[in-house]
Amino acid sequence: MCSLHTPEPIPICSACRLHLPFNHHPCRRCALPLPAQAPIDSLCGQCQNPMPSFDAVVAPFLYSEPVSNMINRFKHQGHLWAGAAITDMLAEQLLAREKPDCIVPIPLHWYRQFNRGFNQADWIARRLARQLDIPVDSALIKRTTATPPQQGLNRKQRLKNLRHAFQLNKSFSGSTIAIVDDVITTGSTLSTIATLLKLNGATKVYGWSLARTGLEKN
Repeated sequence: MCSLHTPEPIPICSACRLHLPFNHHPCRRCALPLPAQAPIDSLCGQCQNPMPSFDAVVAPFLYSEPVSNMINRFKHQGHLWAGAAITDMLAEQLLAREKPDCIVPIPLHWYRQFNRGFNQADWIARRLARQLDIPVDSALIKRTTATPPQQGLNRKQRLKNLRHAFQLNKSFSGSTIAIVDDVITTGSTLSTIATLLKLNGATKVYGWSLARTGLEKN
């Protein structure tokens, strides 16, 4: 970020890390940023009734500058160093968490992946899999519909947009699965896939993401 060389494994120096928007007070279920005065392990309003189908989300950063710029450069301009830096900091937080049986990236429709050149969630998942020594299964979930872009939609609109958008591509072994995406906005995509997995035998589904938006982006 400051363009200075750093000897640290993650290419962001300790001084620059101080300026990153960490998600210090997340909802314990969906990682929505809560007010600083909220008790530890609080649930946000939308996770209290009804509970989402996923079990917990890890999202170390808020989707604001400079992290949002880094994610966009990684996602849309192919700046892999930016994706690597944030992914490695996510991996640091995951070391103390329950280890899932498998990591599954949220799939892109083939046409969108063709236009973008790669699936950023798959890239993140594979990097996490190498660091955490967990198998990754990119073929487990298939996106069957090229849904309109989710950006700008509220939670209800996103859920409607995602109806019948995914299908299970094959049977799976293991009961605990981590779903990986770059940014979680409303959690609707994660919830849709978690429901599908639990209907087919999963007992726990976690969401792992680089960043989480706040209520103003929902």
